[in-house]
Amino acid sequence: MSPNQLSRGRTKAAAAAVLLAATLLALSACSGGAPAQTKAADDPNATLLVWTDATRQTGFEAFQKANPDVKMKIETYDPAALLTKIQLFNRSGSGWPDVVFSQSPDDAAALSSSLYNFTAPLDSLVPQDVQKNFGTANDTCKISGKLVCLKNDLAQDVLWYNKPVMDKFGYKLPTTWDEYQALGKKVAAEHPGYIIGAAGDVNIYYDYLWSSGCPLQTVVNETEVKINTKDPKCTRVADMIDPLLANGSVAKASPFSPDVAALGKAQKVLMIPAASWFGDFVFKPAASFGTPEGVIAAAPMPTWSGESTNYSGAQGGGVYMVSQHSKNTAGAAKIAQWMATSTDYQATAPTYPAYGPAATAWAARLATDKFYAQNPFPVLQDAAGKINPAENPTRYGISAVTATVVAAITSGKSVASSLADLQTQLAGLAQSTGYAVTQ
Repeated sequence: MSPNQLSRGRTKAAAAAVLLAATLLALSACSGGAPAQTKAADDPNATLLVWTDATRQTGFEAFQKANPDVKMKIETYDPAALLTKIQLFNRSGSGWPDVVFSQSPDDAAALSSSLYNFTAPLDSLVPQDVQKNFGTANDTCKISGKLVCLKNDLAQDVLWYNKPVMDKFGYKLPTTWDEYQALGKKVAAEHPGYIIGAAGDVNIYYDYLWSSGCPLQTVVNETEVKINTKDPKCTRVADMIDPLLANGSVAKASPFSPDVAALGKAQKVLMIPAASWFGDFVFKPAASFGTPEGVIAAAPMPTWSGESTNYSGAQGGGVYMVSQHSKNTAGAAKIAQWMATSTDYQATAPTYPAYGPAATAWAARLATDKFYAQNPFPVLQDAAGKINPAENPTRYGISAVTATVVAAITSGKSVASSLADLQTQLAGLAQSTGYAVTQ
């Protein structure tokens, strides 16, 4: 399963969470939410139930093989049903999985809240020296002052570009978004039909709005979020990208659409700000762009005017969570830690590992991969520490609402014209999941 397919799964899960949370708020007012339980002493012999996606299943099986003394049961599950099932288990008082891999960090925000009371704090269960090796990767797993998950992988943005064609046209890589806009205008005039981005998908949020720090998921505390589409960090994205959508240098289609794939095959995608997995999962496959060897390279994301850091967004990045209801939380935490940190396992993972030493091991593959015009790892590594901290996981899924902006783009309207509607819809969604909204 590709990261793009995982993103589609996250969208489904987010929509399910929105519907469920509205009901839960009413129920929690009467019942006080999920039941509080007195935790019994850990039983190291208790069987641990693991819920995973198919991609991570082989990793859990590798842990089981390396640790035959640990009793485990591994099951794949439907991510869209995760929150619903946890709430059902809360009502019945049994059935919870001990370890969950989720494709969406937003699930950690939901499951650690009083609506679900599911996650066990990992602060004392994962050694401090291990935690330090994640760098800033686990910052989004720290909710209400507690470490409630471990990050599996990162999906930090970089500027992927076609090196031979850029060299042929004599174009310089943009280091600022102003230069990016100027390049788009130049491309439209000199080489119409070539593109420097594609914004007709939820990536308008991940790759542009998030990197700018537009407050759409800015968490103040467990009950309050800041959402303000009038913020200059939102409007500057519209000001930058709307002229490029109008002149065709940024496609109005999804990066995963047949139209953009055709441009990719024709090597007319000069560059695209996109997740770290785009090289392997979008440019490389024959079924997608089918780019030849020695063509694609990665450059740092541009810097926004007035900023000192060239921030990235992120499109993906799964998490491991441990149940506070587990009869063996120490054993469950051991599994989650191994999955997130094992260099043997993570070195062969499909996406950029969140754990620093594992990322270094993973880098060895890229260093010898002839697909790339130059080794992209140094750029990926730098971007890993620059995911804009303005956005955080929330109980609402952003992709369910940024469809408002996507619909405007694909219908030929401007991003600027969609921001007021985005504010209204996003604020309503946040309130339906228990947040007060400030601007």
